[in-house]
Amino acid sequence: MDAADKRELTEQVEEAVSKPAEEPDVSSEMVLQYRGYEVSVEKVTERVKAHYYSKGFKKGSIKNIQIYMKPEDFTAYYVINDGVVGKVNLFYD
Repeated sequence: MDAADKRELTEQVEEAVSKPAEEPDVSSEMVLQYRGYEVSVEKVTERVKAHYYSKGFKKGSIKNIQIYMKPEDFTAYYVINDGVVGKVNLFYD
C-alpha cells in the first residue's frame, strides 16, 4: 500500500466516523393523563391554534407557541408569537 492509498483510506475512515448515524423516523405521540382524563399534546396544540384564529388572527401568522398545561386547573395556557396570551380547556373541546 503506497502513501496515496493510505491517505485515501484515512480520509474514508475519518469521513465515516465524522458522519452521524442516520436514525430512522420514529412515530411518537405524547399523552397527558390526569385523574381519569387524557388528551394528546397534538390535540391541545390544535385547540390552541383554533382559539388563536377565532380571535381574528390571520391563518399562518403563528411563528412560535409556548403551551403550559396545568391539569389541576383543567387548562392549557398559551403564548403565541411572544405576546398573544390565552387559555383553552385542557380536556374538552
